[in-house]
Amino acid sequence: MTMAHAGARPQVRMTARLWPAHTSAQRASWVLFPEPTTVPKTRRRVRRKLADWGLSGDCDIVELLVSEVVTNAMRHSWGAVMSLSADRGRVRCEVQDTNPGLPEVQEVHEGDEGGRGVYLMQALSTSWGSHPLATGKVVWFEVVCEPPATHPAKEDRSDG
Repeated sequence: MTMAHAGARPQVRMTARLWPAHTSAQRASWVLFPEPTTVPKTRRRVRRKLADWGLSGDCDIVELLVSEVVTNAMRHSWGAVMSLSADRGRVRCEVQDTNPGLPEVQEVHEGDEGGRGVYLMQALSTSWGSHPLATGKVVWFEVVCEPPATHPAKEDRSDG
Protein backbone atom coordinates (compact mmCIF):
# COMPACT_ATOMS: atom_id res chain seq x y z
CA MET A 1 0.00 0.00 0.00
CA THR A 2 1.35 3.43 -0.88
CA MET A 3 0.32 6.89 0.30
CA ALA A 4 0.21 9.83 -2.13
CA HIS A 5 0.42 12.44 0.64
CA ALA A 6 -0.58 12.86 4.26
CA GLY A 7 -4.34 12.74 4.75
CA ALA A 8 -4.98 11.16 1.35
CA ARG A 9 -6.79 7.87 0.96
CA PRO A 10 -4.43 4.93 0.66
CA GLN A 11 -3.91 3.61 -2.83
CA VAL A 12 -3.77 -0.11 -3.28
CA ARG A 13 -1.57 -1.55 -6.00
CA MET A 14 -2.87 -4.80 -7.48
CA THR A 15 -1.68 -7.13 -10.14
CA ALA A 16 -4.37 -8.73 -12.24
CA ARG A 17 -3.99 -11.29 -14.96
CA LEU A 18 -6.51 -10.88 -17.75
CA TRP A 19 -7.19 -13.30 -20.56
CA PRO A 20 -6.07 -11.81 -23.90
CA ALA A 21 -8.88 -10.54 -26.15
CA HIS A 22 -8.13 -13.20 -28.78
CA THR A 23 -8.36 -16.08 -26.33
CA SER A 24 -10.48 -19.16 -26.80
CA ALA A 25 -11.12 -19.42 -23.07
CA GLN A 26 -14.14 -21.33 -21.91
CA ARG A 27 -16.21 -19.62 -19.21
CA ALA A 28 -19.04 -20.39 -16.82
CA SER A 29 -20.59 -18.42 -13.95
CA TRP A 30 -23.01 -19.24 -11.17
CA VAL A 31 -24.87 -17.20 -8.55
CA LEU A 32 -24.40 -18.87 -5.17
CA PHE A 33 -26.80 -18.60 -2.24
CA PRO A 34 -25.89 -19.37 1.39
CA GLU A 35 -27.70 -22.69 1.66
CA PRO A 36 -26.45 -26.00 3.11
CA THR A 37 -26.32 -27.61 -0.36
CA THR A 38 -24.40 -24.83 -2.13
CA VAL A 39 -20.87 -26.16 -1.62
CA PRO A 40 -21.50 -29.76 -2.74
CA LYS A 41 -23.65 -28.56 -5.69
CA THR A 42 -20.89 -26.17 -6.75
CA ARG A 43 -18.24 -28.93 -6.58
CA ARG A 44 -20.41 -31.12 -8.83
CA ARG A 45 -20.98 -28.25 -11.28
CA VAL A 46 -17.23 -27.57 -11.46
CA ARG A 47 -16.42 -31.26 -11.96
CA ARG A 48 -18.99 -31.51 -14.80
CA LYS A 49 -17.84 -28.28 -16.43
CA LEU A 50 -14.18 -29.31 -16.38
CA ALA A 51 -15.16 -32.66 -17.91
CA ASP A 52 -17.16 -30.82 -20.61
CA TRP A 53 -14.04 -28.82 -21.37
CA GLY A 54 -11.89 -31.97 -21.55
CA LEU A 55 -10.02 -31.15 -18.35
CA SER A 56 -11.24 -33.87 -16.02
CA GLY A 57 -7.89 -35.62 -15.80
CA ASP A 58 -5.96 -33.96 -13.01
CA CYS A 59 -8.31 -31.32 -11.60
CA ASP A 60 -9.09 -32.57 -8.09
CA ILE A 61 -7.14 -29.58 -6.80
CA VAL A 62 -9.56 -27.21 -8.53
CA GLU A 63 -12.49 -28.93 -6.86
CA LEU A 64 -10.81 -28.77 -3.43
CA LEU A 65 -9.96 -25.06 -3.74
CA VAL A 66 -13.45 -24.26 -5.07
CA SER A 67 -14.83 -25.91 -1.92
CA GLU A 68 -12.59 -23.72 0.21
CA VAL A 69 -13.39 -20.36 -1.39
CA VAL A 70 -17.12 -21.07 -1.75
CA THR A 71 -17.38 -22.28 1.87
CA ASN A 72 -15.76 -19.06 3.07
CA ALA A 73 -18.04 -16.94 0.92
CA MET A 74 -21.12 -18.74 2.21
CA ARG A 75 -20.01 -18.42 5.85
CA HIS A 76 -19.06 -14.76 5.73
CA SER A 77 -21.37 -13.07 3.21
CA TRP A 78 -24.92 -12.94 1.84
CA GLY A 79 -24.10 -14.84 -1.31
CA ALA A 80 -21.56 -14.85 -4.09
CA VAL A 81 -20.93 -15.08 -7.81
CA MET A 82 -18.43 -17.68 -8.94
CA SER A 83 -16.76 -17.64 -12.35
CA LEU A 84 -14.76 -20.50 -13.79
CA SER A 85 -12.67 -20.20 -16.93
CA ALA A 86 -10.11 -22.32 -18.73
CA ASP A 87 -7.59 -21.43 -21.39
CA ARG A 88 -4.71 -23.58 -22.64
CA GLY A 89 -4.75 -25.88 -19.61
CA ARG A 90 -4.95 -23.08 -17.03
CA VAL A 91 -8.14 -23.02 -14.94
CA ARG A 92 -9.09 -19.83 -13.12
CA CYS A 93 -11.77 -19.55 -10.46
CA GLU A 94 -13.02 -16.22 -9.08
CA VAL A 95 -15.48 -15.85 -6.23
CA GLN A 96 -16.97 -12.41 -5.63
CA ASP A 97 -18.80 -11.93 -2.35
CA THR A 98 -20.18 -9.08 -0.24
CA ASN A 99 -17.73 -9.34 2.67
CA PRO A 100 -14.92 -6.75 2.42
CA GLY A 101 -12.49 -8.79 4.59
CA LEU A 102 -9.57 -10.14 2.58
CA PRO A 103 -8.15 -13.62 3.31
CA GLU A 104 -5.33 -13.71 5.87
CA VAL A 105 -3.02 -16.38 7.23
CA GLN A 106 -4.43 -17.56 10.55
CA GLU A 107 -2.77 -19.36 13.41
CA VAL A 108 -4.26 -22.83 13.41
CA HIS A 109 -4.17 -25.38 16.21
CA GLU A 110 -4.72 -29.11 16.13
CA GLY A 111 -8.43 -29.78 16.27
CA ASP A 112 -9.45 -26.46 14.67
CA GLU A 113 -12.04 -27.02 11.96
CA GLY A 114 -11.08 -24.01 9.85
CA GLY A 115 -8.35 -21.51 9.19
CA ARG A 116 -6.30 -23.44 6.65
CA GLY A 117 -7.65 -21.90 3.47
CA VAL A 118 -4.75 -19.57 2.74
CA TYR A 119 -2.29 -22.41 3.36
CA LEU A 120 -4.18 -24.59 0.87
CA MET A 121 -4.25 -21.80 -1.73
CA GLN A 122 -0.51 -21.19 -1.34
CA ALA A 123 0.39 -24.87 -1.46
CA LEU A 124 -1.91 -26.11 -4.23
CA SER A 125 -2.60 -23.30 -6.68
CA THR A 126 -0.31 -22.03 -9.41
CA SER A 127 -1.21 -18.50 -8.29
CA TRP A 128 -3.92 -16.89 -6.18
CA GLY A 129 -4.93 -13.55 -4.76
CA SER A 130 -7.71 -11.28 -3.68
CA HIS A 131 -8.69 -7.69 -4.16
CA PRO A 132 -11.26 -5.38 -2.60
CA LEU A 133 -14.31 -4.07 -4.41
CA ALA A 134 -16.73 -1.32 -3.41
CA THR A 135 -19.27 -4.10 -2.76
CA GLY A 136 -17.00 -6.70 -1.10
CA LYS A 137 -14.07 -8.60 -2.57
CA VAL A 138 -12.90 -11.13 -5.15
CA VAL A 139 -10.81 -14.15 -4.22
CA TRP A 140 -9.27 -16.00 -7.15
CA PHE A 141 -6.91 -18.85 -7.90
CA GLU A 142 -5.38 -20.51 -10.93
CA VAL A 143 -4.35 -24.13 -11.40
CA VAL A 144 -2.67 -25.77 -14.38
CA CYS A 145 -4.96 -28.61 -15.32
CA GLU A 146 -3.96 -30.60 -18.36
CA PRO A 147 -6.37 -32.79 -20.32
CA PRO A 148 -6.30 -36.44 -19.27
CA ALA A 149 -3.54 -38.40 -20.92
CA THR A 150 -4.69 -40.88 -23.48
CA HIS A 151 -3.20 -44.30 -22.94
CA PRO A 152 -2.95 -46.66 -25.89
CA ALA A 153 -4.97 -49.81 -25.42
CA LYS A 154 -2.89 -52.55 -23.91
CA GLU A 155 -2.61 -55.59 -26.09
CA ASP A 156 -3.45 -58.97 -24.64
CA ARG A 157 -0.23 -60.94 -25.00
CA SER A 158 -1.40 -64.16 -23.42
CA ASP A 159 -1.34 -67.35 -25.45
CA GLY A 160 -4.72 -68.56 -24.83
